[in-house]
Amino acid sequence: MVQPENLITTGLRGLPTGIDVVVFDFDDTLAETMPARIAAMRHTFETAGIRSPSPEEYVASQRGVPLQTSLDGFDGGRGAELGLLRLYRIAYWHKEPGLLRLFDGVTEMLRSLAGAGVGMGLLTSKARDIVVEGRAAGAVVEVAELGLSDLFAHAVGVEDVTHPKPHPEGLERLLAALGATPERALVVGDSEVDMLTARNAGCWSCLAGWGVPAADRRFDAAMPDAVAEHPGGVLRMVRGG
Repeated sequence: MVQPENLITTGLRGLPTGIDVVVFDFDDTLAETMPARIAAMRHTFETAGIRSPSPEEYVASQRGVPLQTSLDGFDGGRGAELGLLRLYRIAYWHKEPGLLRLFDGVTEMLRSLAGAGVGMGLLTSKARDIVVEGRAAGAVVEVAELGLSDLFAHAVGVEDVTHPKPHPEGLERLLAALGATPERALVVGDSEVDMLTARNAGCWSCLAGWGVPAADRRFDAAMPDAVAEHPGGVLRMVRGG
């Protein structure tokens, strides 16, 4: 029987080699945050009187897009007028603890990479470290909640860059902080935006298949170099197959 960590689909370049740094997206890659995001979007839409699309449809359609870009641009800019970003942030960051979870195999993957001396960074389209209505918020809060703070000394969020993903600015900042070169760096994410970011920086890319249903895998602008169906597949790639 084929083990799930061995299920890897590769592109034309084959498996990456010589990887010594891995940069991860957060939502739908390391952590399953979709239920919390949908709940927050439902509250946002209900408060603003939006009936279509459904929260589920909207969140799914905006995979990889920075929240401010998504919500401010909703319905041709009506989202900014309605204050959707503020409504969403209040709803999301005042959620109760325990709504998030790491995908199966993620902790083992991260600890194994760290133990092997592989550098790791976090590149997210959400805020990294902000305050919302007097409460600490951002990816660093969720990373801490999930017990990963010791693994991610280097993180870049949307407030840290002038140009968000798929522009390579944030990724290039992480590579510089980690002392890495693009040809030895692997970007792992759940969206085409992540794959395009990797390509724009000259890095290898891997789709986190464990967080993306097959029906949601759309690649019009940038195909991933590899698709791992389990976090163990990332270990296999870094180890050279």
